[in-house]
Amino acid sequence: MQLVSWNVNGFRAALKKGFLDWLEEADPDVLCLQEIRCTWEEVELPVRRALEASYDVCWFPATAKKGYAGSATLSRKGTGWTHAKGLGIEAYDAEGRVVVSTLGDLVLLGGYFPNASAGLARLDYKRAFARDLAAFVRAKHGEGRQLLVAGDMNVAPEEIDLARPKDNVGNPGFTPEEREDFRGYLETGLADVLRERNPGVPGLYTWWSQRGGARAKNVGWRIDHILASRALLARVTDVRTHPDVAGSDHCPVSLTLT
Repeated sequence: MQLVSWNVNGFRAALKKGFLDWLEEADPDVLCLQEIRCTWEEVELPVRRALEASYDVCWFPATAKKGYAGSATLSRKGTGWTHAKGLGIEAYDAEGRVVVSTLGDLVLLGGYFPNASAGLARLDYKRAFARDLAAFVRAKHGEGRQLLVAGDMNVAPEEIDLARPKDNVGNPGFTPEEREDFRGYLETGLADVLRERNPGVPGLYTWWSQRGGARAKNVGWRIDHILASRALLARVTDVRTHPDVAGSDHCPVSLTLT
């Protein structure tokens, strides 16, 4: 099973930049999208029909504000995944933050995690989300479930995960609090698979500013992640970033399970 996660920075914008061609070539079994920024009805009918021909689609737009945030999970038809919108917490569900998908004892959380925002105006909101998500993961592990957590988590965990750490200490995505909360996810029994498989490897970025030629220079951040329960690690055969895929200021990340 190949899982791909991608912040498309506006689904309708990504469609104009070759999303469907990419999807046909990548052919993931499960696809988590973030920052979709539209309702399903706002997607052109031929596109909806094309996607629904191959995938079960769970589209979770924000209701709090039009054209804002939102997430989606698509699973290949016939694979048996079931999908549910949200964590049952209105503060997050109104922004379309997380889709919860289940296949037997495997639970997938695909989501667009909050941004701390300019001046750290939403840091408290983001930290509350992190605490509640970690509690959800602990509860599922307590039930004997195994989990994958995929999405734009809006945090670079360590200095190696951004090109200019000293210039960004205390900025959104690299505050001590956000990094502590990321470690909190790991303390629930999840693993940062890409980093564990690539210790000490710099430059594995997933987001680049659209200014100053940052992407061409690979001056970026690793803020998109796929975490996995440690019980799943023996089944992971591949995990990687895909910086060659254009269409967004983020690139996809993928993980393959046997």
